[in-house]
Amino acid sequence: MRLFWLWHRVPAIVRAVVVGELICDLGGLPPFLLMFGNLKLWPAIPIFLPLSALWLWLFWQYLNGRGWPRSTSTARHEALRAHPLGRDAWRRSLVAGGLGMISVVALALVTSRLANVPRDAFKSSLDVSAFPWWTQLSILLLISVSAGVVEESAFRGYALSLIERRHGWFLAILLTGIMFFVTHLGHAYVTLAFLPFFLAVSALHGLLVYFTKSILPSVVLHAAADFMVIPIQYGLVGSLSVAPVWRTGIDTAFVTYIVVAVLFGAAAIPAFRRLAALP
Repeated sequence: MRLFWLWHRVPAIVRAVVVGELICDLGGLPPFLLMFGNLKLWPAIPIFLPLSALWLWLFWQYLNGRGWPRSTSTARHEALRAHPLGRDAWRRSLVAGGLGMISVVALALVTSRLANVPRDAFKSSLDVSAFPWWTQLSILLLISVSAGVVEESAFRGYALSLIERRHGWFLAILLTGIMFFVTHLGHAYVTLAFLPFFLAVSALHGLLVYFTKSILPSVVLHAAADFMVIPIQYGLVGSLSVAPVWRTGIDTAFVTYIVVAVLFGAAAIPAFRRLAALP
């Protein structure tokens, strides 16, 4: 009880940073250790996928209130915000979030052309193309689902809840966006120029949580977006044009990225209004 009392005396923002990073590390590390160990020993038999799915399910159950200590079950359940949704809420949230997600992905592509990002910055340290197609698919599924489950639990679940209850929604969404950005600084392409992109992603997911009172749509959209973008990012499907515009000039690809960002962003506004109108 003394430890709980001391913990709750720590500022909410500090608690959010600590808890968010712990969830990211504890939730995300085991699946990747399983994957790399499996790929080194039996690359043609991706048993890491069902084992990682089991781990993520158990981890999710704990974050959602199950397990010891029972005295924190209610607090964990409320912090995760994994509340079930009705069919209409699911439909409206996926439409609004999907339109917004396409817009912010296009914003990332615009940023990559303005920030002079080296093409190799998007390459994976793991040569995914060297494995059979079923192993490649398993890798993509693992990376995407792990990111959706773990990162949304950490940032739009626990961290956002801790900050929002003390400081309100605006600051909670802003600070979790900064946390989301800092967590991704290990990626070679992530520089300060990408901060607006990560803030836009945080705003998108934050609005979904605000209107639905649940992180479930964000989990699905985060995983789906990663599953579609990562194969292109790693060069498995097509290629990205990342040459800076001051070298190539304003070409068709750059204009397309801007048009997609604007059009889908504009389409997301009425979609979010319909989501907000839910009873």
